Amino acid sequence: MPSNRTFVIGSRGSALAVKQRDEVVSALQQRVSNLQVKSVDVRTTGDARVDVPVSSIGTSVFVSELQHALRAHKIDIAVHSMKDLPTSAVDGLTVAAVPYREDPRDAVVSRSGAGLDDLASGSVVATGSPRRAALMFIRRPDLVLHLIRGNVNTRVARLDARTSEIDALILATAGLKRLAMQDRIAQHLGCMDFVAAPAQGALALECRSDDSEAVSLCNRIEHSETRVAVEAERAFISTIGAGCSTPAGAHAKIEGDTITLAAFIANISATKSFFRTTNAPLSDAIELGRVTAREMLSDGAAEVIDLAQCGST
Repeated sequence: MPSNRTFVIGSRGSALAVKQRDEVVSALQQRVSNLQVKSVDVRTTGDARVDVPVSSIGTSVFVSELQHALRAHKIDIAVHSMKDLPTSAVDGLTVAAVPYREDPRDAVVSRSGAGLDDLASGSVVATGSPRRAALMFIRRPDLVLHLIRGNVNTRVARLDARTSEIDALILATAGLKRLAMQDRIAQHLGCMDFVAAPAQGALALECRSDDSEAVSLCNRIEHSETRVAVEAERAFISTIGAGCSTPAGAHAKIEGDTITLAAFIANISATKSFFRTTNAPLSDAIELGRVTAREMLSDGAAEVIDLAQCGST
């Protein structure tokens, strides 16, 4: 790797995305002495459409401009939240590294300090995720849903506002920790029962496939166990073929040579839901995700899946 090359690392410009990028830069600099990097903010379509639910436009709106910047040689490495990254491969690009995953659990942040199990009946809980909403209703059908959009800081500020109509939020623990807001967490929700989103808490480092130097650099912070787990989770979500508004989740944990996958599918109203926990040898991780999906579809989950395509602009 030439010592005079400066690697341009891009991400979205949100506070969380910048923290994630800084985390990556720090990890790379710890492993490569005298590494020269330049950090770049890339504004994405998703950042510009804060008034539209993500479930109606698709998470690809957070990655397409970063991928365009890679192909145009404006950046050398893109740092994505892996759960935003579509499961289909992009010609000319590769996910060169999946670093160690941050805490994948969902978390409750509330005005009173109460967790999901202790909120008063009729409390208003805000989320923009169909998955979180459905899991909330399954666990606490007496709560009231408030749809919300915006970055973590914006959502917490909405909660804290003196005139707020919201009693609690459900957010990703990883984002709260990366923003040093973990002290706001009232309750962690276990990701094998309150099933996490595929790849929640994980990052993806994407490069041009023919940029061997950038690929080699990213490989320095690859965490193989995290990659195997998220590949199983993403294989599940890819196989069910759901649209963005389908409540669905998948989370894998690895113990020794065994991988266990918890999976969940529901209809929008959460009146019908399907849960399954399966395991397999670690070497069969991707197939486990596919088989689990096919079994759940055969068991009736196919009837509740929204097949509408996610938006890409």
